[in-house]
Amino acid sequence: MLTGIVLVDALDQGVVPGTLGLLQDQWGFSDTVAGALPTAAVLAGFLVLVPAGWLADHARRTRLLTVVVASWALLSGLSAVAPSFLAFFGVRILLGGASHVDNPVSSSLVADYYPPLARGRVYAVQRLTVVIGTGVGVGVGGLVGGALGWRWAYVVAAVPGLLVALVVARLREPARGALDGPGALDPLAAPDPLDGPPVALLEEIDDTAPRPGPGGLRAYPREFRRVLDIRTIRSVSLGLAVTVLGIAGIAYWLPTFFERDFGLSAASAAALTAVAAITAGVVGALVGGTLGDRVEAHRPGGRITLTAGAVVVGTLLAVIGFAVPVLAVTAGLVTVAATLLSIAFPNLAAVAAEVLPARRRGTGFAMFGFVLTLGSAAGPLVIGAVSQASGSLRWAMAAAVLPALPGALVIRRGGRTFVADAAAAAAAAPGPA
Repeated sequence: MLTGIVLVDALDQGVVPGTLGLLQDQWGFSDTVAGALPTAAVLAGFLVLVPAGWLADHARRTRLLTVVVASWALLSGLSAVAPSFLAFFGVRILLGGASHVDNPVSSSLVADYYPPLARGRVYAVQRLTVVIGTGVGVGVGGLVGGALGWRWAYVVAAVPGLLVALVVARLREPARGALDGPGALDPLAAPDPLDGPPVALLEEIDDTAPRPGPGGLRAYPREFRRVLDIRTIRSVSLGLAVTVLGIAGIAYWLPTFFERDFGLSAASAAALTAVAAITAGVVGALVGGTLGDRVEAHRPGGRITLTAGAVVVGTLLAVIGFAVPVLAVTAGLVTVAATLLSIAFPNLAAVAAEVLPARRRGTGFAMFGFVLTLGSAAGPLVIGAVSQASGSLRWAMAAAVLPALPGALVIRRGGRTFVADAAAAAAAAPGPA
């Protein structure tokens, strides 16, 4: 069900690039303004980051998700009836705020539903769902928008959110940290971590969260700083943020790029982008998550090494793909590059879960997700601005992915501190119930 939550969020986000050309035709805004649309999530994130992490650590997470998902559906419907670009942009800001509440809550729940050596695969499924949802959203935006008008695309995107919200309301709340503790990373202790449903789904608990300490939310910034003191978190989040700048920018502008540089129709460009995104997501997330769990079982920190190498190779392939003005070559190499880059998301999410104390995972994933959103929002804006200044969307996209190379080095640096940070987090866990 948590993957369903991710799916409806990604689907709604994907509708925007799928309808971008139609939106520009109606309201006539520039590429720079178009690239600024994803910045709505960051603007809202500044406001909700601290309370979102606090709620994830101190409230019943399943109830929070029910409210968030229902809000997505309603706001997506409001996008469809926006009378002006300013109103449309305002709705996207509100949707960005809801996403910032969801990320720390759902990521914290995953870590309590599944043991450490299964988390790479579980986060891979979530990441796969992001890519599939975004690809489907782009397709819905291009196909439905092209046939019925862009407003109907947002109406279609709202329906799954309402259905998922009804199901999420029935999820059970798991105990925090019950699957962690010393020995949790020993493959002999849990040889089949995904054999059967997670126990947390079958048991209801009364103690859903630690009680707020003295000072409540006002004292929370001190807890937030403690998360920032974890060196591995700093390395993997900052490295991935730099990496995702190019990934998110390319994903956002790719349909428009296919239209401008290769003369494809809006529907064809959206369909090609959706196929590339879904292919890359399925292969990259599933293979990357499974491989990450295996290398981690043999060598602590193996997920970090795997991720850094995949990012370097994927970045180089993306640059080559944009440098060759042949549709088949560009589409093929960008798909392979996106596949390799997709390996980063599930593995680094699993790394974050292992170095964060169980009762502070909401805070940690709030910070982790926010830094990633900074990169995600900056990418489309940077590409739009460079495209407008240079007159070449192709070279703007090639340039935007290059920062992933130093990003890979920053990610790799996290391998030096992972063992110590994971041991400290395990020592703080309550251990198996």
